[in-house]
Amino acid sequence: MKSIGNFKINTIQEIMLVISVAAVILISGFIWIVTERVVSIHEAKLFLSNAVNVPGNTLYIFTFTVISSVCFVITFCIRNGNIINDTGIIFATFALEFILGLICIILLNFNYNGILLWTFANALMYLKRNKYMPIVVVIAMISYLLTTHELVKLFIKVFDISSYIEVCGQSIQTLIFFIYNALNLMTVVCFILCCIIIIVSKEEIIEKNLELNKRLEIANTDLQRTNEELEKSLMDNARLAEIRERNRIAREIHDTLGHTLTGLAAGIDACIALAGDDKPALRNQLDLLSKVSRNGIKDIRMSVSSLRPDAPERLNLKSAIEELVENTKRVAGVNINFDCDTINLKFDEDEEMAIYRIVQESLTNAIRHGKAKNIDVSIKKNYGSISLLICDDGIGCEKIEAGFGLRHIRERVNMLKGQVNFSSEEGFKVANIIPIRWGEEYG
Repeated sequence: MKSIGNFKINTIQEIMLVISVAAVILISGFIWIVTERVVSIHEAKLFLSNAVNVPGNTLYIFTFTVISSVCFVITFCIRNGNIINDTGIIFATFALEFILGLICIILLNFNYNGILLWTFANALMYLKRNKYMPIVVVIAMISYLLTTHELVKLFIKVFDISSYIEVCGQSIQTLIFFIYNALNLMTVVCFILCCIIIIVSKEEIIEKNLELNKRLEIANTDLQRTNEELEKSLMDNARLAEIRERNRIAREIHDTLGHTLTGLAAGIDACIALAGDDKPALRNQLDLLSKVSRNGIKDIRMSVSSLRPDAPERLNLKSAIEELVENTKRVAGVNINFDCDTINLKFDEDEEMAIYRIVQESLTNAIRHGKAKNIDVSIKKNYGSISLLICDDGIGCEKIEAGFGLRHIRERVNMLKGQVNFSSEEGFKVANIIPIRWGEEYG
C-alpha cells in the first residue's frame, strides 16, 4: 500500500472503522440510557411533549448496533487479512455491511449516517483498479445525501438526538454535542482522506506502469538488437564455415585430382615422345588424350577458383567482379572484357553474392560448354534497374535446354525479383534486368 505522510490507507480505514463503530454504539447507547433515565424519574410525559418522535425499543436498537459493529469488524478483517480471496464472498461482505449500516441508520432515525461512508471507502479501496469505481462513488454520494438527518426530517417524522441531549445537564450537553459533531466530522475527514489516497495511489500506479512500459520497451529494443547481432553472428559463422569447407574441398581437388591429371598429362607427353613418327595412329590417339587431360586440368582449376568465392567478402561488388574476370582470364586463357558504367554497386550481402554467382556461372558456361575465346561482361544503369549482360563468341546451341548452370542463374535472378533471358545467336547471351532498391543511390 502507498502512504501519504505518516498515514497508510489501512491505518485510515482502521481509524474510520473505530470512529464509525464508536459513533453508532455511543449514539444508540446514549439514547438507551437517556430513555431509561427518563422513565425511572417519571418524566416521560414531559419528554414526549417536547420530542417530535421517539424510537422503539432502545435496548433492542443498542443490541443490534453492537452486533452490527462486531460484523463490521469481522468483515473488515476477512478482507484485509486475505483470509478469503473469492471475489463473490468479498462482494457479499460489502453488501452485508451496506445492509447492516442502512438498518443502523434507520434505527437511529438518521442521526448518524457515517457508517455508509466507511462501507463505501472500503469498496472504493477494493475497486480502485476496477472500471466500476465511478459508479460506486456516485452511489456512495447519493446514499449519503439521502440519509442525511436534515433532509429526511423534511419528509418524515424522525427523532432528533438533540432532544435527548437536552435532558442532560448544561455542562454535559456541551461535551456530548462536541463528541457527536466531532465523530461526524472525523468520519467525513477520514472518507475524504481515503479518496485522496486512492486517487494518488492510482496516479502512482499509472506512473509506475508507464515507467515499466518504458523499461519493457527499452528491454525489447535491446533484446531485438541482441537477436539481430546473434543472427548476424550465426550467419557470419555459417558463412565462415562454408568458406572453410569450400577451401578444404578446393584444396583436396587441387592436391589429388589436379596432381593426378597433371601427372597423367606429363606421362602422355612422354609416351608421345617415345612413340616417334613410326606409329602415327598411336601418336594421334595420345595427342587426343593429352588434349583431354589438359582440358580437364583447366576445368579443375576453374572449379577450384569457383569454390573459393571470397572476393565478395573482401571487396565491393564491382571490384569482386573485376577480380573474378582477371582470375578467369589467367586460368582459362580467354579474353574477357568488363565494362561497368556504375561506380557504386550497392546491394545487400546476399544480393551481391547472387549477382557475383550469376556472372561466375555465365563465364563458366561460356568457357566450358560454349568453348568461347572472347567474352563481354557489361553492367549498365537504367531507370530503376541494373542491366547485366554476358555475351560470348562460343559455339552456342540450336536449342536452349536449361541445365544445372542455367537453372541456377534463373533462380538467383528470381530471388532478386529480376528478369533473365537466354539467347544463342552468334554465340550465347545472358541478359539480366535487376531492380535497384528504393533509397539507394548509384553513381
